[in-house]
Amino acid sequence: MPSARRSLLSVLMRPCLYLMGKFSLRFKLLGMLGSVLLISLCFGVAVLLAQMQGLESVDTRQAGLELLRQSGRALSLVQQIRAAGNANLDPSNQEKLRVALSNITTLSTVLTQLKQQDHGRLRIEAQELSSLLSSLASDFSNQKYPLDAQARQNLDQLETKLLVFSNSAVQKSGLLQDADATTYSLADLALNKLTTLNVLLSKIVMSASQSAQDSTQDGVPDLSKSSIQIAQLSLLREQLQIASVVSQSMHLTWSQNGDAAPSSYSEAQQANQQLLVSLQKISGEQIAANLANEIRTQAQLALTKNDVLQVELQKRVSDLLQERAKSLRWFVYMLLVVLLGMSFATIYLSFGFYLNLLHAVKDLEHAAEVVASGDLTTTTKLEGSDELSKTALAIDKANFNLSALVANVRTNASMVLELGKELSEDIGRMAIRTEQQANSLVDTASNMGTLSETVKNNAANAQSVDNLASNVRMIAESSNETMRAAVDTMQGIHASSIKVHEIVSMIDKIAFQTDILALNAAVEAAHAGEQGRGFAVVANEVRGLAQRTADSARQIRNLIDDSVHRVETGVKQIHEVNTTLSEIVAGIRSLATDIKAISTASIEQSQSLIHISQAVHELDEITKSNSAMVDNAKSASAELGSRAEKLTTVVAAFKLRQGTADEAHSLVKKAMSLFKTQGMDLLDYITRDPHKMFADRDMYVFAFDRRGQYRAFAGNAAKLEVNLFNVPGLDGRKLVADAFDLPEKGGWVDYAIENPLLKRVEIKTSYIERISDDIVVGCGVYKSV
Repeated sequence: MPSARRSLLSVLMRPCLYLMGKFSLRFKLLGMLGSVLLISLCFGVAVLLAQMQGLESVDTRQAGLELLRQSGRALSLVQQIRAAGNANLDPSNQEKLRVALSNITTLSTVLTQLKQQDHGRLRIEAQELSSLLSSLASDFSNQKYPLDAQARQNLDQLETKLLVFSNSAVQKSGLLQDADATTYSLADLALNKLTTLNVLLSKIVMSASQSAQDSTQDGVPDLSKSSIQIAQLSLLREQLQIASVVSQSMHLTWSQNGDAAPSSYSEAQQANQQLLVSLQKISGEQIAANLANEIRTQAQLALTKNDVLQVELQKRVSDLLQERAKSLRWFVYMLLVVLLGMSFATIYLSFGFYLNLLHAVKDLEHAAEVVASGDLTTTTKLEGSDELSKTALAIDKANFNLSALVANVRTNASMVLELGKELSEDIGRMAIRTEQQANSLVDTASNMGTLSETVKNNAANAQSVDNLASNVRMIAESSNETMRAAVDTMQGIHASSIKVHEIVSMIDKIAFQTDILALNAAVEAAHAGEQGRGFAVVANEVRGLAQRTADSARQIRNLIDDSVHRVETGVKQIHEVNTTLSEIVAGIRSLATDIKAISTASIEQSQSLIHISQAVHELDEITKSNSAMVDNAKSASAELGSRAEKLTTVVAAFKLRQGTADEAHSLVKKAMSLFKTQGMDLLDYITRDPHKMFADRDMYVFAFDRRGQYRAFAGNAAKLEVNLFNVPGLDGRKLVADAFDLPEKGGWVDYAIENPLLKRVEIKTSYIERISDDIVVGCGVYKSV
């Protein structure tokens, strides 16, 4: 559904978008601002016309009120003339007549003023009132009193015309259509109800005057006329009661609206009530002259009070209308001022918006042209916080990011160029070494063939030696068995010798015992004397034999002991020979095993050498292929270096906000060239940097020692107090270690450090060269985008 709405909207707006695309921005802005101004002016004019219409309506009401006031005065004059028309009734009528004639002169002046006024929609009514007043002035300026019947009829007609005129003026002026309750109630009472009441009072005055006149003529009342006058007064009394009740209701209306009733209102109501009380006294078929005079007097008093009340109410209505007209005029004036102010403010602000937008668009266009020309150092900034300012900030941020991106590309391109050169040199050296390796492999392959033949011969000789060793092992094992049998025989001789030794020992013991027995026998023969002499001889012989036996046994034992000793020695020697022979047999067996293993290994070695020889030949082929690949790689590296150089040349056309690797490298090389002439004084010269040689945008040449202490910092001596080991967000020890691990020719070191411009940690790469064993000089650029 949303997509359908968008497609419908795009279809509907396509003609408008096409048309807008044909106009310039200046024309579209002027058209839009003109449309806004026109709409504002139309709205303001509409409101102004509405207020002017309201003011015209108030003016019409005021004109109508003025006409009705003059009409009321004319009506009052008519009533005064009618009252003064009976000259025989009261001597004071002559004075009243004079006043009435004076009022006619006043009406003539009013008539002149009315003719000079422009009453708008009430122009016809004003002319009509002027005609009525002219008629009144012409008819009664020379009128003789008392009035005749024709004159009274004329007065009645004029009164009727004035009443009709009043009703028409009230309707056309809109006095009784006012939305304000107070104005409406006052106008209704002053222009409607009091007018009706005054007409009734005037009729009561006429009827009472006629009744009094009829009662005093010849002292004989005319009953027929009295009955008519009584009927007229009774009817007027009823109408007066109704009118009085209606006028009394206005007091409640004022109370509800919070307005105070005029002071003359209570007086008029009191006079009306007194008149009603007198009218209530009428009874019978005739009315007394004194009652008629009382009614006439009270009616004239009530008429006078009502006239005063009507004038006061008309004045209050006029004041309210004037206040409203004043408010409306003030509002109209204020509206005009506001419209003029709004128009001026709209024109001023619109023109300011027009200029601001055009200038902003021109600034953005200029910024785009500058970027298109390759200058990314220009800062785009518009005053304010509107969408164009945000767009300018976005463009500036895009320029900054683009500058960082180009700087990163330029940095990487320069580093690729440098690495490409090194790679090309390395590949060249690798090509030479590959060729040398190929030559060595050819020699190795030739030697491997000779070695293979030698190993084959060695394998055959090893096989022969293995066979001989097997025979020797068999002979040695046989000798070992013979020797083991000799050892067993010697051990048997040794055992027999031990047994002979034991037998000889037994013979020695027997000889010893025999000697003892012979000795005992000699002793006993001696004891026997002559009887035992022969026995003694035998005992001596036995003893001698025992002694000789003992000597022989001793000699035999000695011989046997010597033989046993010799046998034991022979056994030991035979054991030793047996052990040695066993070891020889074991050695021969091990030798045979080793010779067999050598023979097997020689065979395997011969086979392996055959495979190695084949592998060497294959390696030779691979080396030749590698040589070709190295040549291709050398060409590719040269092409890569050429493209990197072209890329560096292309991106070098951009003016960047950030430094690049080639510029940092150039700054370090510049410092190193000065080091050859200035020595260690270069550190102080870099820090002072009088010619701004060692600081450019976000690049600066620095120097630090193995302890991480800055020894130089381009254009910022305060940095000499900083130790890299204490910098937040930086692994200073690793940076120092990596810097001093570089070769003497220098190189690049990557590390993370806070970017003071962007307030964030970014990767930075610095080109560093050593100027002494304890100090390095470098310059870095940021790699992050």
